[in-house]
Parts: sequence; C-alpha cells; structure tokens
Amino acid sequence: MTINFPLPAETNCLIKNGDKVDFQTPIFEKKFSKEIRLNVARELAINPKNIFRHLKKLVGEKINQGDVVAEKKGFFSNKSVKAAYEGIIKEIDHNLGELIIETSDKNKKQILSPFKGEVEKVGKNELVIDIGKGYEFTLKKVSGNFGGEVYYLKQTLTVTTNEVENKIVFAEKLSGFEQVKIEALGVGGFVCLKEIPQPTSLNFAIIKNLDDFAKIEKSKFIYCTTVANFDKIYFYQ
Repeated sequence: MTINFPLPAETNCLIKNGDKVDFQTPIFEKKFSKEIRLNVARELAINPKNIFRHLKKLVGEKINQGDVVAEKKGFFSNKSVKAAYEGIIKEIDHNLGELIIETSDKNKKQILSPFKGEVEKVGKNELVIDIGKGYEFTLKKVSGNFGGEVYYLKQTLTVTTNEVENKIVFAEKLSGFEQVKIEALGVGGFVCLKEIPQPTSLNFAIIKNLDDFAKIEKSKFIYCTTVANFDKIYFYQ
C-alpha cells in the first residue's frame, strides 16, 4: 500500500527514491518566516496617516539589510529609516504608521517523517511512500500530519511511561482525567472515536466511522500515519 504525502511549499526534500525511512528520519527542511513591525511614524516623527508620503519601498518589494525604506526631508537635514532585516514588505499599516516585513530565519528546521516505509517516488509536490500492508480510513478531525507506533489503550490505571512514551494512543474515548494523566507520561498523540475532552498541544485525530474504529481495534496494526490534507489516517504493519 502507498501513501501520497503532500510536500509543504518552499521546502527542501532530504530523501530520495528507494530510501527507507522511519519516524526519526528527517524528510525535509524549511525556513520559517517571521514578521517584523517597523514603526516608521515614530522613527520619523510623523503622523501615521502620512506614512505613504515618506516610503521608498512598497508592498511586495524585497529589501536588504541597510536599505532605506522611508525618508523625511527637511530644510536643514534629512532623516531616514533603514531596514535591519532582509525580507519582503508584506503590509503597510497607515493607522499605526508601521511597515510589516516578512523575513526568513537563517536557520532551517528539519521535519521528521510521520511515516515508516520505503520512498517509492519523490515528486515536485508530493512523496509516494510504500508502507506495506495496511488500510486507509477517513477522519472527522485531525490536528495535522503525524505518525508513530500505536498503543491500544484498554484502561489507564496501570499504564506506564515505558509503555506509551512517544507512542500514539488509540482509544474509543478519554475522560479529562485520563487525558491529563496519559499526556504526563509523554505520549506522542491521540487517535480516538470521541472528541478529546481537554484542549491539547499534542497531535490528535478523530475517527469518523464507528465501523472503521472497530476494524482498527481488531487489526492491531503497529503503526499509524495521518495525512491532514485529505483527512485520512493509515494503519499498517
């Protein structure tokens, strides 16, 4: 069975055809952008609504560190505002007199694989991964792309860290107390039939159909992977 896994935009793929990957394999790296707000009105001592009269750069333009982005000319001296970062002007806020600059972090972040298998094809916009024997199911809700080894939860009283740490807990439903207790043991996420009772920073998915949940529970497949773009989850050996 194969998974079609979309590649996020502006990423550099780190794997190639024929590679074997698991949940510790970096599969792509990405520069994460951030927004910098540059208060031109304050720097030039002007009315924020007059910012357009002084700008040297407009929305969509690329700027380099040290570029003059705004200037106020006077009889005796000129005052200018220079960019402290390299980036692109994303927006002009004429109410606050600010430039919003989208800049990229120089350090790239590597993203680990949410699947285990063999790379069948590296395309321009997606990966095709052979996961072996498995099944595809539809999700009602999913937090994002994630995957890992599955722990089939029966009851929480005797669960230990060694049993569930970094694993995806599969359960029909959880009480708020059970969720908090399991999260404290270092689980990697949840796959449930019922909604998660408490807000969580962990990955989670909600199975759409009762029959699918029963089939998964019976199969006891070792691994799972979600593809959030298609609201799908895969369980496999």
